Amino acid sequence: MNKESQNETIVFQPDGTSTGVKQKAVISTSARLQNYNDQLKEGLQHGISFTKLLDQMVSTNDPHELLDAASKLIAFRLNTAFLVFPQQYSQADFYLIFLSRLLQQHSSDQLILQSSDRNRELYHEFPGINTAGYFIFQIDPVNEGGAYYVEKQTGEKLFYLNFSKHILKFNAAAITSLLVVNYQEKFVYSTIKKFVLLLIRIGDFFKEDYGFDVDFNILDPSNSAVYPIIKTDLPNGALDKLFVVASQAGYMLKAGNNGEAILELKADLVVTFGDEDQLIGNGQYQWAINVTDKEEDLSWFDIIFNYDFIRDWYLNNLDVLEIQTDRRYFN
Repeated sequence: MNKESQNETIVFQPDGTSTGVKQKAVISTSARLQNYNDQLKEGLQHGISFTKLLDQMVSTNDPHELLDAASKLIAFRLNTAFLVFPQQYSQADFYLIFLSRLLQQHSSDQLILQSSDRNRELYHEFPGINTAGYFIFQIDPVNEGGAYYVEKQTGEKLFYLNFSKHILKFNAAAITSLLVVNYQEKFVYSTIKKFVLLLIRIGDFFKEDYGFDVDFNILDPSNSAVYPIIKTDLPNGALDKLFVVASQAGYMLKAGNNGEAILELKADLVVTFGDEDQLIGNGQYQWAINVTDKEEDLSWFDIIFNYDFIRDWYLNNLDVLEIQTDRRYFN
C-alpha cells in the first residue's frame, strides 16, 4: 500500500461502488503546543518593542527622538491574536504625553498631565482655568497622523496637529468661542493671557524644533500678521456699525489714504481694516484685519477680549467678519 492510499478513506455507495476520500493531515499535540508557544513568544517580543519605544518617549532629551517615538507609538497595535494587554494608553493619550514631554524639554510645566479613572483617559489641566474644564486630544478620523486639541466640556477644537503633514493650525472660531465668549466672564484677562502665551509657545516649539508649518491665526501678535475674514469684499455695512459703536465708546474710525478703515485705540495701538494688498502689499485682494502695537504683543484675540464695543461688534457680525480658518481641517 502506498502513502497516498494510506491517507484515503474508502466510502461505499448504495449502488455497490466505492470511492476514496483523502484525509487531512493530523497535527500532533506537541506541534499544536509548539505553535501556541511560538505565538506567545512573538506577542511578548512585540510587547517588549513597545516598552522600548515608551522608554524612549519618557526619557529622551532629543526632540527628534521624542517625535519619532510618539509617531511610532501612535501607530503601534499592541495586542496580537494570542496576547491581549487589558490596560493600554489610547492613540490620543500619546499625543498628550508627547506634548507634555515637549514642554518639559523646554522647561515649561504649565500644562499638568492628569489621569481620569472614570473616563479612562489622560487629560491636560492649566492652572487658573482648570475649574472650567480640561483638554484632551481627539484623533482625526480622516488624515493619518492628525489630532485635535479639544476642550472636553465644550468640544471646542483649539488647534489641529498632524505629524505626517508637519502642520499645526489654530482655530479662530474655537478660540473666540471658548476663550472670549465662554471664559471672558469667568476669568480675568491676565489668566487667559497666560494660557494664550503657552499656546503660542507650543507653536514656536514646533516651528523651531521640527520645522512645522504653524498658522497662529487669531493669536499671531506680530505687526505683519493679517487676519483674513470670511468675506472677500469690503463689508461696508459692518464698518458703518463699527463707526457708530466706536464713536459711542469715545473712539473715531478714520479712512486711510487707500480706502482702509483705521481705528486708533491708543497712541501705540492701531487696528486697520483693509484688503491684504493694502496691508502687506502681496497683490492679493482679500479683506483682512491688522493689529499694530509698539511691542508686538497684542493680537486680534487680545483686542476683542479687552475692548467690549469691538467684541460685541465682531460677535454680532460673524457672518461677514469671522477670521478665516483652514476649511480642510475645521468645519
